[in-house]
Amino acid sequence: MNTLWYLALGLVLIGMYLWYTSIVRRRIRVSEALAGIDVQLQQRHDLIPNVLTIAKRFMEHERALLSEITELRARAHQQIGERDFGKVSDKFETEARLGQQMGRLLMLAENYPQLKSDGPMIEAQRTYTEIETNIAAARRFYNASVAALTAAVQTFPGPLLKGAAGVSEVPPMFQTIDAARTAPDAGKFL
Repeated sequence: MNTLWYLALGLVLIGMYLWYTSIVRRRIRVSEALAGIDVQLQQRHDLIPNVLTIAKRFMEHERALLSEITELRARAHQQIGERDFGKVSDKFETEARLGQQMGRLLMLAENYPQLKSDGPMIEAQRTYTEIETNIAAARRFYNASVAALTAAVQTFPGPLLKGAAGVSEVPPMFQTIDAARTAPDAGKFL
């Protein structure tokens, strides 16, 4: 009878250890996914000054927008590398606003024939679109990683093990800001 109890206790301990390592692996995967997003965001941040420099030559009337994009880029650039799960939602909100304003700038560029046909601007727009596609893929990977971690820490015995596995709080899922949920009205900018 004692052997059966030791065997049962051993199986429970092995199960708990396996669950613990699962939570640790998933926490690391979320950090890896955040790093992947940061790589793509850094590429976008590096491209933005070039786009603004090209646009400034033609878009004198859009100084407020160009200034806002510059300010948002600076704030977003400071948040690159943020791994505190409590601050990730602020980072995502800043990046979403930056992406929204860049989209607005590229839409406004359509009103400037010289800018629209400028070779460097065309190349910058193509590169920006490619980077945005990569950011979307990185965000999908991040959300999948957060979903797996959330499931692991919310399913028993996860609540008992999450603190020991280094998960004090579950990171937020990436969600777009409300303004980005609706399609832009190009008529406003024409």
